[in-house]
Amino acid sequence: MSLEVKEKKKKSRKRVPKELIYEMRYGSPIYYRDYDKVISGEKTLEEVMGSSKLQAFIIALILGYLSSKLDRKKYLVLTNEAGFRWAPRTWRNLDIAIFDKKKFLKKG
Repeated sequence: MSLEVKEKKKKSRKRVPKELIYEMRYGSPIYYRDYDKVISGEKTLEEVMGSSKLQAFIIALILGYLSSKLDRKKYLVLTNEAGFRWAPRTWRNLDIAIFDKKKFLKKG
């Protein structure tokens, strides 16, 4: 491949904005579904970041069930894609997370 072709490929490659990164796995980004359509202008950022109606419905059902079964004095239930860092350069967005209050609220 000639130097000219390599330079054109570098210029034509678009950098993916950090807003399109959904999660990180050991430093490698995991992008929102259809992120490439945002880059090409077919969709907006809001269109690919939002939850579907089905996902929102399922989360509501699970939360209702958890509310009826969990000891709310002992456990904390977090929602809304809470960021959870569990290894260096690695984080996940949790739709629903259950934490032991004593461990969660512990300082340090």
